[in-house]
Amino acid sequence: MKIIILGAGKRGLRLAKCLSEEKKDVVLIDSKENSVQSAMSRIDCIAYKGSGINLEDLSDSGIEDADAFVALTGDDEVNLVASAMVRHEFNVPMTIASIRNTSYTGSTGSTSNLMGISHIVNTDFEVASAIVDEIERGVFTDMISFHDSRLVIYNVVVGANPEFCNISVMELGRKIEAECLIVAINRNNQSIIPSGSTMVLPQDTVSIVVKPEGSAKALRFTGKPRIKPKRIVIIGATQITRLVLRMFGSADGTQLAVVERDLDICREFEDEFPNVLVINGNITDDSIFQEENLGSYDMLIAMTDSDELNVIIASYCKQEGLNCSMAVIRSNNSYMRLARHMGIDSIISAQEVTVDSITRFLHGTHVASIHSLFDGKIEVFEYVIGESSKALGKQLKDFNMHGKGIVAGITKPSRTTVIPNGSYSFESGDILVLIVHQANAVSITRMFD
Repeated sequence: MKIIILGAGKRGLRLAKCLSEEKKDVVLIDSKENSVQSAMSRIDCIAYKGSGINLEDLSDSGIEDADAFVALTGDDEVNLVASAMVRHEFNVPMTIASIRNTSYTGSTGSTSNLMGISHIVNTDFEVASAIVDEIERGVFTDMISFHDSRLVIYNVVVGANPEFCNISVMELGRKIEAECLIVAINRNNQSIIPSGSTMVLPQDTVSIVVKPEGSAKALRFTGKPRIKPKRIVIIGATQITRLVLRMFGSADGTQLAVVERDLDICREFEDEFPNVLVINGNITDDSIFQEENLGSYDMLIAMTDSDELNVIIASYCKQEGLNCSMAVIRSNNSYMRLARHMGIDSIISAQEVTVDSITRFLHGTHVASIHSLFDGKIEVFEYVIGESSKALGKQLKDFNMHGKGIVAGITKPSRTTVIPNGSYSFESGDILVLIVHQANAVSITRMFD
């Protein structure tokens, strides 16, 4: 599959890296020479200096035989025009444009066939959806939930407790006492898809797939509760904030407050959201936590336009009495690694949710969602078995993945969930949770086409 990406910024590079590691042919286009050179030095791809709205530049990139075109510049209009040009002038089968202006997408956040473009992805809407979804399911430091599947993945760092380390994966599964499966281990920056005999060592990060009814027991193993907050304070009245407030709605029962230093923006939010407490103040003031009693809230979400400030606020608020905090990382994913060591309960990366949404479209109709583990080394597919799937009627033991992937769990059309054994027979409508090494993603998912 050949994919042309317009824009070699952080999102473009992240997407290009993911696709390149899946052995796809990736071509990057950017108007800046230094961005082009940086891309070629860091990623196995071809990169061209050029404009996405110049037909000659597009032709030079090899657009004529591309399977997909993704526009990821920082300019909404360039992304829309370039995607429309590519669709109409070169008849590329799939075009995807990333935008931030919600006037193009309305309340749903994404649409198709606008200007002939296959898919439009609104980054702010994707971030807001991820925030609300995590709050509704219960906030955990490192958790993956799915679009349709009822299964959950918890990522847990194993400490030096002798009860849980220096034992096999099979033994650890028994100790958790929940119907679950340990599906991945990150050790010294190396990612492993384990067998039952794989040893779990101190400081490993283990990924555990759990059925919904087993979550409580699994959380006892982690030593950390899953928090479902009812009183939430949001720092920063941004466009993402506005979308989050709309998604909650007045009937949700959650008490919401917003802290914003710009008085005019505060007045706008007061008019649009009369049921939300809007506080005009600067979160960096020493006295604001005490004066506004912010420590009494169940959760704080830092979603200003500054990644640095979001991480600092989300960490500091824990010292002021809040039990739960979330930081939104808009552009610099380096802060994610820092945030994990600062007591922050949840981190939402705009880059990651955008790239996950785009890769889901690129992988086709059978993929309901895609998530990444361990900085993208392992991918998690929510995969729907279709009526013509070659897997129908076959048993799990018929699929030899050679340690490169694992079917971690299944949600059946009846909404029951299964942690399968080798004798499980696949049926149409089954929703699989597939765990695969990124380099093997294409070959493993094709087994179930």
